[in-house]
Amino acid sequence: MSVQVTARLSVAQAACASGGARACATAATRPPFAARTSFAGRAFSSSGSSSAAAPAQQLRAPVAAAAARRRAQRRSAAAAPAAAAATAPALDSLDLLPIISTQGYVNPEVPEGTEATVFAVYDEAKILQYIGFSKGLRDSLRTLFSRRPEKAHYFRALHLPKLDQQQMIDIRAAWFDGNYGPPPGNKLPHERDQWQLAPEGHAISERGKMQAAVELSKQLQQRIKQRGCREEFVANADVLEQGKVEFLPAAALSAEELERQRLAAEAAAKATRTVQFELDGAPATFDLFFTGSWKTNGGWMFDVVVTSQDKETSHRVIVGKDYYEPQGIEPQTTVERVFAFLLRKKVPRQTEGMLLSSQFTSNYFSISQVEQNFGDFAAYFAELGQLPGESAFWRFNRTQDYGLKGDNETPEQLKATFG
Repeated sequence: MSVQVTARLSVAQAACASGGARACATAATRPPFAARTSFAGRAFSSSGSSSAAAPAQQLRAPVAAAAARRRAQRRSAAAAPAAAAATAPALDSLDLLPIISTQGYVNPEVPEGTEATVFAVYDEAKILQYIGFSKGLRDSLRTLFSRRPEKAHYFRALHLPKLDQQQMIDIRAAWFDGNYGPPPGNKLPHERDQWQLAPEGHAISERGKMQAAVELSKQLQQRIKQRGCREEFVANADVLEQGKVEFLPAAALSAEELERQRLAAEAAAKATRTVQFELDGAPATFDLFFTGSWKTNGGWMFDVVVTSQDKETSHRVIVGKDYYEPQGIEPQTTVERVFAFLLRKKVPRQTEGMLLSSQFTSNYFSISQVEQNFGDFAAYFAELGQLPGESAFWRFNRTQDYGLKGDNETPEQLKATFG
């Protein structure tokens, strides 16, 4: 008891010395606490601060060890990509090669045993545009070239003996760093979509999706040829039906399949035409889609859809053979010229109800009706030759006067008329 009192007095005295009267009173009333002599059933000495901290250290040790293991694992995982990227050659150290060979083909050299490739695409100015992965470099370059002929001129490639996705990602990341960031085709969403997704034709209606895609495929094929590529690009007919354009891989086709797909694409292209004409003195275009065709005794009958100025109309047109055989053109070409003529004259494309004899019905007509109703129609075909209407149908032009003309007629004129 004397020890506890002595300890209490020493604490109170120290508080009084440093804190004044109030601290002295508080310290004097604070009960003493005995030091613990055991923890979790185990005895330990109360003399010395290091012995008192031992149980806490024993609890913290397993936690600290686990955290250390996790940090080591993270360092190891981070070191692997860095090592892979460090061993990969710099992008600029690889050969810059043209996508189209001097023979006009997309046919890059790929070492034997290659299972994967990391490659970069450059534009005409040799500026980096896109970095991608491939399991078949030829088809990958064909696909990207067909999607963006104006952007895909050169490439660099690193061929790998095995397909390791993480390694490929690490190499691409290293090339990004060497380029001070991703190129536009990897960084910008709009650019990335143009490289990675099939181009889509833009139509104003669900029914026009395919014809818009067909027209886009023709534009892409034309741009591919303008680049000097002699290789054939055949549009996937199934993808065209979805309103998109994707060209078939060269390596995936047999000769028979290639021919079948070519015929299907040609049929779709023949069914859709974009026609250029002049409207109000300015260049204009309209889309003409042939939805049906029937051979007749005297020529052809077509069902067509015309899309012009964001308006879509349906028509049935009868084309006599005299309007295409002598001119040496296809009947579809005659239909093109007819609608270009009608659109230029701004003839209403939809007629409903009862019509006057002077009105032209655009819903259902023959080419001969166009010639009879519009005197300047023949001039639209002048460079191809004379149209049959010039001699094949009656023109009711009044060449003589009949009946009383009124005050303007003289007796001499009447006598000459009636005898």
